[in-house]
Amino acid sequence: MTTLPYSTPTLRSRVPAPGRSTIRRRRLLDLLDHADTASTVTLLTAPAGAGKTTLLADWVAARRSATSRALDAEAIAWLTVDESDNDLAHLREVIVSTFSQSGSAALAAAVESLPTADDPSYANFTAALVDALESVDEHITLILDDCHLLHENDMLTVLGNFLRWPPRNVRTIVAGRFEPPLALQKLRLDGLVHDISPSAIAFTEDEASQLFARSAIELDPSDSAKLMNRTEGWAAGLRLAAMALTGSQRPPEVIEAFTGSQHSVADYLVGEILSHLTAEVRTFLLETSVPEWFTTDLAERLTGNPHAQDILDDLIAQNFLLDRIPESDPVYRYHPLMREYLRAEIARLGAAQIRNLERVASSWFNDYRQPLQALSHSVHAGDCPAILAILVESGLGMVLRGNSAEVLSAIEHSPVDVRRDPTASLISAAALMAEGNTAPAVSILSALRRANYTPHGDRDAELLRRALELHATLGAGNTSAALDRLEQLDVGASGSPELDAYTLMVVGLAHLHLSRFTAAQQSLSDAAANARAGNLHLTVLACLTLEAGCQFLAGHLSDALGTAEQGREYALKYRLLDSPVYAMNQSIDLIVAAVRLDPTSTPNPEDVWAAFTGSPVPAVAEYGRRAHWVVEAARASSAREASRAAGENHGRHDRERLEFDLPVVPAFEGLLVPMIAHRYLASGQVHRATELVELTARRLGRVGEVSVLAAEVHRFNGRLDAADTELNAVITGSRRCLNQVTLVRALLASACVAAARAHPTRAFDTVVRALAIAEPENILLPFAEADLPIRDILSHNHGRFGALESFADLARATVPQDANMTARRTSGALTRRELELLRELPSWRTAEQIAADHFVSVNTVKTHLRGIYRKLEVRSRRDAIATAHELGLL
Repeated sequence: MTTLPYSTPTLRSRVPAPGRSTIRRRRLLDLLDHADTASTVTLLTAPAGAGKTTLLADWVAARRSATSRALDAEAIAWLTVDESDNDLAHLREVIVSTFSQSGSAALAAAVESLPTADDPSYANFTAALVDALESVDEHITLILDDCHLLHENDMLTVLGNFLRWPPRNVRTIVAGRFEPPLALQKLRLDGLVHDISPSAIAFTEDEASQLFARSAIELDPSDSAKLMNRTEGWAAGLRLAAMALTGSQRPPEVIEAFTGSQHSVADYLVGEILSHLTAEVRTFLLETSVPEWFTTDLAERLTGNPHAQDILDDLIAQNFLLDRIPESDPVYRYHPLMREYLRAEIARLGAAQIRNLERVASSWFNDYRQPLQALSHSVHAGDCPAILAILVESGLGMVLRGNSAEVLSAIEHSPVDVRRDPTASLISAAALMAEGNTAPAVSILSALRRANYTPHGDRDAELLRRALELHATLGAGNTSAALDRLEQLDVGASGSPELDAYTLMVVGLAHLHLSRFTAAQQSLSDAAANARAGNLHLTVLACLTLEAGCQFLAGHLSDALGTAEQGREYALKYRLLDSPVYAMNQSIDLIVAAVRLDPTSTPNPEDVWAAFTGSPVPAVAEYGRRAHWVVEAARASSAREASRAAGENHGRHDRERLEFDLPVVPAFEGLLVPMIAHRYLASGQVHRATELVELTARRLGRVGEVSVLAAEVHRFNGRLDAADTELNAVITGSRRCLNQVTLVRALLASACVAAARAHPTRAFDTVVRALAIAEPENILLPFAEADLPIRDILSHNHGRFGALESFADLARATVPQDANMTARRTSGALTRRELELLRELPSWRTAEQIAADHFVSVNTVKTHLRGIYRKLEVRSRRDAIATAHELGLL
């Protein structure tokens, strides 16, 4: 028993001096100060190595410092309990000694007259103690450290009575590795007990960083996160890690080797935590360390011990490094370092016994529909039949739930007979496709074809194989043929929610790539229904997101927002907010907002685009980068930021976004490439725009988007007839556009051509048609990219648009109010010689006079003048001068 006064300089290790650790000091001292007046008992429990004694020492030092500055005095008595205190007479003696040596003269005087063991009034000792303490005109704090060592009923009864009916001026702090059985329930109900749990005093990540910094240890964020996951903020674990890392030149390697089996960690675990346990309990720990988590039922199966619940309850009560996760059937898990130690020690049970434990765990998890854990344990047991049975029954479901990496790892570590099995090969291909590794998946499927693999009447396996082949072809040019082969079978009718969800989703993706939006939506909707039936939550979210994408690309923007909202609600319900698929869902809102020029979209754009970087699938990550560009380009258009400099700076990046070997969704490309062309032409880079026409034609074929791109290049160069021909093919429907936004662009470009040819009626009718298509979904982006003639048509015909009038006003407001874009485009089209001659026109000198001044022939001047008139879309010198002034070229 240590009963020396806290201020005595000869204090030993049982009561450490203050200031040894102040990293957590302020936060944890606040915990002890909390409810200082409201509670009479503070219960601080923490496992070995959690630093509770140091915390108490720091708190005492802080309290003494505060008391010295305050008017009210406070006496603090510290008693560190040991095994000998389980004798009642001895306990009373040391309690009196503790109060006497607290440093308070008044308290020492009050307890001096308490009866001793040979006094006749000794039977009333407790009442006398209460009276003596209440006679002191000071606040008194009694600290009982290591109180878990009290176990005799007499001592627990005396202490419990003291805590239930304490002196009015006494607050007691009971600290230990676990809560002694003191029957404090009534006090808790009355709000008189302040509990400080082990989790409350664990190190936070910031505090751990400060701890390492004191030892001149600098860790990368990834290494720090790995260490925190392994120690879970346990003070002893972090200090042992700091010792191992001190002076190391290779922290990642040290952290990788810092496990429960590491020498210093194992010694600490054995000496401080495991040594007092019985052999039966230690064997129980070894056998239950096989799974990452377990229930009481699994513990009984692993150990054969019908008293597993009693053992677990005792371990929890002792604050062993074991967590209990409250659920309908409580789940238990060991601290990572403890489990690693136990897993290293389990070898002494023998290989046969370990394999048997793995089989038991696999069987239990399989019975309780936890296939991923069951697969892992079957692999550890080397049980080929069990592995294949799990892959057949649940392999595809695990992939669709987002566990493709774990499935691939399990198959890779399985016996060779498993790796050669066709079913395992199909599941591997599915997992590789989910990870975005198309090439090895195609290699597996090709190997199966070369081996003439036939599923022997297993239509499900054949259905999966054809679905995988279709998935692998998306964007590769032979999607239509692969889709036909798959649809020869009964897609969606296998009776397996997992297989039906996957095949229908792949069919929906194929239709999406083929721009068959109605068919795509139907397949994706059916896939989502099957995924719901199979509890494939990530697949449901993916289907809803893809369905919203189909609706957007089909021009149904409001429907797309509604479906995307359903996806977000589903993601919130099933905690999928960290998934890249959720970010893709949010991007629908951002892209719709870009097309509608709506600056009030709900998601934070930077958060959404950053989330795409977490996707392991290259096509998804690339979609995020390019969708980000769409949104930024739309913002730039609406903000009038498309300048020559911007175009030149972004030219290389634009090509990078277009020239890549990943699958593309043609309709999405149809939205993207006109925006890039607009940027090129706005900056006078007509050669890049011409190259873009050729590139897009190779990628998408001769679709309407290619005609619109070609028409814009023709208009830029003054070739109005050629532009009109390309646009008419789109407007008449002979060349189909991939999305409605492009069709609106085509109509606006055609109106500009009509205006340049002095056909105001045709220009007006064409703009009305564009408004009629854009108005239902509030499509404004093409108007923001339009030229001055569109603004003029909307302005001059104000009041003539009927039901479209309000939308026409909104569209007019988005058309650039200045001529900067047209001026840049025209000045980029005019040659240097043409610009020189343009500046001569206001002088009204004759062609002969201009030719003489420039030392060229009259015919040359006339040729240049015709080029100027054509590019400015005018018919006379007077109109050319007026237009040049309007465009800022003069």
